[in-house]
Amino acid sequence: MDTLRVFIKWLESIDGVEQDLHTKVLSPTLTGNDNIRSVMLDSERANQILEYLRKYEYASRPHVALELMWHTMMRVGAVHALDCADYDPANQALEIIHRPESGTPLKNGETGQRFVALSEDVCEVLDDWIEQQRPAVTDEHGREPLVTTPEGRAHTTTLRGDCYRYTRPCVPTRECPHGRNIEECSATDYDGASECPSSVSPHALRRGGITHALSEDWPMKAVGDRANVSETVLEMHYDSRSEEEKMEQRREYLDDL
Repeated sequence: MDTLRVFIKWLESIDGVEQDLHTKVLSPTLTGNDNIRSVMLDSERANQILEYLRKYEYASRPHVALELMWHTMMRVGAVHALDCADYDPANQALEIIHRPESGTPLKNGETGQRFVALSEDVCEVLDDWIEQQRPAVTDEHGREPLVTTPEGRAHTTTLRGDCYRYTRPCVPTRECPHGRNIEECSATDYDGASECPSSVSPHALRRGGITHALSEDWPMKAVGDRANVSETVLEMHYDSRSEEEKMEQRREYLDDL
């Protein structure tokens, strides 16, 4: 609403709208947790989706994209920015690099640059993707993207689409929790996946991965460094554990008092 008000004020300067119209655009006052989103993919559903991809669409682009988003907690823009050279199979790691001059900036700029360790299972998926499935293309800057389509580097829109499509419950289960006829549901169309009430965006996948790591007793700083987010923002916007869950995790330290 703030942005809209500034735009309308500009329109007033060129006599595009009536004067002082911008004063009628009111921004809501947010307090407490009003500005915190709560949508996330829980670990049970994430595992169900990844198991489906490992069995039926192993080392495909959607499989690689969702494995990376969940396992590394990277933003979709960081997945988009990866090159093959950024993957080090010997050390089982990815290097995330800010390259604005060649079209792949990171959200947090150079402060978003980091190394991310990978599990053996995820490395196996990446190895098989590169060796067997990855379209061998370069982008317009001569770089070799890690996640590609036959046309070049997979766009963030493509990666978001992969996320929406494969987080629909009917994909791994062939059942609809919303009572829809799957054969007639418009959300089963390739471009209609976001219409499904249960499909989620990459941000919800990232939030779910972060919450899962915290639930597995990862230190807050380790999760923040891996996901490139400050501990303050992590606690406010990404940690979806309930207060009771946090209490039960703290209970394990009672014997040390």
